[in-house]
Amino acid sequence: MGLVAIMAACQERLTSPAECPELCPGGSAQVFDTIVPAVPNRDSSFTGYVGRGGGVALLVSDGSAASDDRAIYRFAPRTDSVRVRDTLRTYTVDSAVIGLTLVARDTNVNGLRVFLYRLPPTIDSTATFASVDPLLVDPALIDSIVVPDSVNSGAINTVLRGADADRLGLVPGGDSVLAIGLRIVADVPTGIRVGSIVGTNAATFTSYVTVDVPDTGLVRNQSLSRATEFNTFVTREPLVPVDSLLTVGGEPSSRALIRFGLSDAFLDSATVVRATLELLPARPILGLPTDPTLLDTRLVLGDIGAKSPVTVDPTFIQFDTLPPVQTDTVRVEVTRMVQAWQASRARPQSVFLTLRPEAASFTRAVFGSTRSPSIGAPRLRITYQRSFPFETP
Repeated sequence: MGLVAIMAACQERLTSPAECPELCPGGSAQVFDTIVPAVPNRDSSFTGYVGRGGGVALLVSDGSAASDDRAIYRFAPRTDSVRVRDTLRTYTVDSAVIGLTLVARDTNVNGLRVFLYRLPPTIDSTATFASVDPLLVDPALIDSIVVPDSVNSGAINTVLRGADADRLGLVPGGDSVLAIGLRIVADVPTGIRVGSIVGTNAATFTSYVTVDVPDTGLVRNQSLSRATEFNTFVTREPLVPVDSLLTVGGEPSSRALIRFGLSDAFLDSATVVRATLELLPARPILGLPTDPTLLDTRLVLGDIGAKSPVTVDPTFIQFDTLPPVQTDTVRVEVTRMVQAWQASRARPQSVFLTLRPEAASFTRAVFGSTRSPSIGAPRLRITYQRSFPFETP
């Protein structure tokens, strides 16, 4: 009888509710929100990553609210003679073609026209808007390119035939370096982005010539192609970083490093449901409509300031499209980055911000920092759960 009683007491009842209060949770799940500001005086901007003209495109604009810019190309020298049968021969220029690549434009704007002007062949990276813009006048005009409203990107060019090629200011035996400046007009103030050396789609300059030889055909009729040797653009009001603010973008480009200091106690006891980085613009962020700019937010692998290595793992990279006009708080999803901080205490609690395409975008962002209390510091808005409270047996 005793054995039967013991066996009945120990049997499992798989279809019955559990009777084990010592093993059951002693409360209900609770979700909390908290705001974590950046570490005071530890958020910084660093400048000089990509210089003007070193990006994947050049900027050209006319009265745009974002910026006012002029593009510059300088081609490799054109030789004053052509070697035929081991002999240098002179030639006559029949026509010339200058080709450009339209990378992007505001597709809502019509009546776009690109003007090409001759610039001094010695122009270089020291050029400024104040020194270049006065040179873009009628006596230096080479030609203009009417861009059809249906063309949003791709190759555009101008062809100069016969005497029109003289407007290039080049003659065999004379100054053989062609440099040009670009400006635009349209139905309303706007901007475009054109190709660059880094983007492998910079301007090209091709001369079709007749060589001074009695032969006919390919020997007599030749083309001399010259690639862009130098390119840049100049802007009327360059973005000048301020120490009390966080600057992202511009040219030379700036990046921002933001540091946080979540406690070990919080990281150990909280389950992060969502984390959002909030940035407060110090001024309206303006860009080119229909040509989006991306805010690139990356996890920092080692915090050594301006040269801090950042992740290339897409899991911890967040791309967010900035609208052409941004005045409200910019919010970036960084949940996985905060969870990575929980997984390893050795990893710095820092993120790096960059604008893409770097030094090739009309968008320039300036955010408040911990040194600008009137604007507001970067902060994390974290939604989390505390560890579930189990009852003590």
